[in-house]
Order: sequence, then structure tokens, then C-alpha cells
Amino acid sequence: MNLRMVAAIYAKEMLDMFRDRRALISMIVVPVIAMPGIFAVVHYFTENLGKKAALESSRIGISGRVSEPGVRDALKITGFELVPKPDARAAVENKSVAAALDEETAGDGSGRIIIFVDKTREASTIAGERISALLERLKLARVKTSLRGMGVSERVLDPFQVKSTNVAADKKMAGFILGSVLGYAVLLLMFTGGMYPAIDMTAGEKERHTLEPLLASPASREEIVLGKIFASTTACLLTAMLTIASLLAAIQRLGMGPNSEELEHLVSRAGPDAAAVALILLTLLPTALFAASVMIAVALFARGFKEAQSLLTPVIMAVVVPAVVGMLPGLELNVGLALIPVFNVSQLIKEIIIGEYSRIAFITAFASNVFYALVAFWISVRIFKTESVLFRS
Repeated sequence: MNLRMVAAIYAKEMLDMFRDRRALISMIVVPVIAMPGIFAVVHYFTENLGKKAALESSRIGISGRVSEPGVRDALKITGFELVPKPDARAAVENKSVAAALDEETAGDGSGRIIIFVDKTREASTIAGERISALLERLKLARVKTSLRGMGVSERVLDPFQVKSTNVAADKKMAGFILGSVLGYAVLLLMFTGGMYPAIDMTAGEKERHTLEPLLASPASREEIVLGKIFASTTACLLTAMLTIASLLAAIQRLGMGPNSEELEHLVSRAGPDAAAVALILLTLLPTALFAASVMIAVALFARGFKEAQSLLTPVIMAVVVPAVVGMLPGLELNVGLALIPVFNVSQLIKEIIIGEYSRIAFITAFASNVFYALVAFWISVRIFKTESVLFRS
């Protein structure tokens, strides 16, 4: 194999790729704009909806049957706006109030307060939780008063204390969150970023009738395919690097929504250093080669650009499932799981950011992805040598 010929094919494909507007949008504009855009939209809606829900949650209905002493006064002191409602349930159902209270007699003759909420509405859920907490405190205060009247210590209600301590450091918790999101986003956008260059190098060349002169050149089929795969791999890695940079910038600049200052601080502390980023890119390298080889092999079957898009869409969707599974908590990458493509990278990125990846699992995942990339390259060459596929019309 002539490496100078491969380099010439690579340079030609890179030049064509940077001239293609669709390729530039998919591998540069989308990763740079997508993450800040998503965070900006989510932050805007969560902030505004959160303020609206907090405002609506203070308006609650109350039935005239509620006669428990102190309940109405406690609700007013807490800041609730009490709206008399003869039918508390209907008032919540027709959304005239966030939540509502009613009272009935229990089987033992004691009073029982019923809280009506609609858990499909955030304001109603917030109101219900606040009312429940208030009534629990009111009930406990009455019990303590009764105990004091009988000369019994209040400590019988709280004989010992329970304290839960999270042994995971703050940086580890933030790394888990950041790593889960980063692994999924990088893999999905990496495949998307390499899709249009792969299509342009195959189906696009068929449409432009530039494939025939390339085949007539001194370059062998293997050299042509390898040059195209290297160019598509470059697009995948460039998309991955831009996605990592834009995601970290989006979290630090735009935030993660209201009431998340502590989480934002932790995530900013968990940002990967240069060594971790280099390790992540090393992890992504064989997967990028695999992705480029698979997409070029599939796109070769297409007669034109649109058909190639239709053929590659299921490939992109197939990436979503293992990437999402890699985000799930409780999974640890072992030698067996390290053999699953895409999933192993998603899981490995998360563990690298946390700082608890296994070297054996890393080597297994890297080696298996190199093997998958070589197999995909061999298949691409075989397809490129098939005249019926190459000149399909």
C-alpha cells in the first residue's frame, strides 16, 4: 500500500469536505450550536415555568368542612392564599387552584384531612408537598404539647437520630453526571458529524460523476477507501472535540436551570483536565474509525445523496440505544461489557471523568473497537470492489 497515495486521497477528500456546506454544518455548526442552544432553551423554560409554578402553588382551595383548629391560621402564616371551595376535588380538577383541602371523619371518629393534588401539574405537586409538610409539623407540635401536659419528655418521639452520609466525593458525583451526559452527546453527534462527509465521499461522488476519474487513477481500491475513511474519521473526531468543548462551556456559561447553583459548581469542578480529555479522545479514535467505515460501507449502496441519508438514518438511531444504556447508574465496565461497541465507549468516558476506570476494561474496549474498525474497513473495501454496488443505478 502506497501511503503517499492514501495521503493524496485524504487531502482531496478533506478539501471537498470543507467545501461542502452540509458537511460543515453537521460536523462544526451543530456541535458548537447544539449544546449551548439546548441548555439555553432548557434554562429559559425551566426558569420561567419554575417561577410560574411557584407563584401558582400558593393559591389553594379549602372546604368549609375543614374544622381542625390551627390549620387555616398555619396555612395563612406560611403564605398560602386560601380560596373557599365547596367541592375541593373539582376545584383541583378544573385547575382553579393548585391544591385543595377537605375533611372527613375517619373510622375511629377522628378527623381526617384530605389533600387533593394533580401530579401532572408542577404547581399542584409543589403545593401538595408544602401542605403535607406543614400539616406534619402541626400534628407533631400538638403531640408534643399533649406530652408536656402529661409530664412526658418530648424525646420519646425522637429517641435517636439518623444521619446519612454519602461516601462519594462531590467531584465524583459531579463527574458521574457530567460523564453520563458527555458520553451520550459525544457519540451521537460524532456519528452525525461523520454522516454527511461519508455520504458526500460515496453517493455524492456518484451523483457528481467524479468517482470514475478517481477509480482510473493509479490508487488502488484499498488506498481510495482508506483515504476516504481517514477523512471521515477526521470529521468524526473534530465533531467530538467541538462537542466536548461546547458542552463544558454551555454548563459553565448558561447553567443547568434554577436552584442548581450547587450542582453547576460541582460540575464545573468535575470538568476533565488535559490528561482526561486526551484519554477520552484516544478512546474515541477506534470508534471514529469504526463509525466512518460503517457509514461509508452503507452509503456505497445508495444511488444518490437522499437515498444514502435514508440508509444511514437507522445506523444513527442504532447508536442511541447503547449510548443511553451507558448513561444508566449502577453499571460498571467489565471485560464482558467492554466488548459491546458504542456502549463500552459511553461507559468508559463516564468512568474516565469520575477517575475510576479499569485499565483492563480500557484495554479490552480499545482493542475490541480496533478489531471492529478493521472488520468494518475490510467490509468497506470488499463493497468498493463490487462493481454492481459501486455503479448501481
